[in-house]
Amino acid sequence: MEIGDFKCFDCKFKSDAVSILNETDLLKLQEGCSQTAFRKGELLFKEGAPAKHIVYIRNGFVKLSKQGIGGKDIILSVSKTGAYLNIHNLQRKRNDYYFSAVALCETNVCFIEKESFEKLLKNNGAFAYEVISYIFEDEMNYFDRLVNNVQQQLPGRLANALLYFKNHVYTENPFNLSLNQSELASLIGTSRESVSRIIKEFRDSGIIQTEENQFYILDEMRLEEIKLKG
Repeated sequence: MEIGDFKCFDCKFKSDAVSILNETDLLKLQEGCSQTAFRKGELLFKEGAPAKHIVYIRNGFVKLSKQGIGGKDIILSVSKTGAYLNIHNLQRKRNDYYFSAVALCETNVCFIEKESFEKLLKNNGAFAYEVISYIFEDEMNYFDRLVNNVQQQLPGRLANALLYFKNHVYTENPFNLSLNQSELASLIGTSRESVSRIIKEFRDSGIIQTEENQFYILDEMRLEEIKLKG
């Protein structure tokens, strides 16, 4: 659902990059920007569709997934308030969405025309630096999780995922996990049954406490040890 009149310089959810822009640049950004609200489960954009926008998450959580072998969706990560999606589409050789994005809760996003975003990057070095810093941090988190998923056994992978959600996605403890167990299994490359079993083992060992979709990490040190041991 597209939201009506709004102004970028009045926005309470500015990214670090946008916060440094002056009023003139904010007006330029606003000209190529539209704000849209999504309900839980709604598709923001689909893999392979023409991509004309950079997407900024004003508030909410979004599941990113990509089709694997046999058409099965593989969950790549969960993005939250302040995240930019599809910055790779600034590359002129790529004109389609590389992955799909689905709202995990009530979510508001800004669709920014690629041309408007690209002009700001070219004309404002401080803005470009903040965007590059965001890309670097986001990629490092993703690469760390990817390496861990390859090298670790299931308990280590699940421990890594739970710490990722606590420290990087929700930044609170306890947290309400927006993914169901099948989606969590897809994220760490295993079956729902295996995830359910390891969660029970963690719970029985006093490492975590769960109630429906709420996770409370009781013993973060032990969870870190499991993550490191793999």
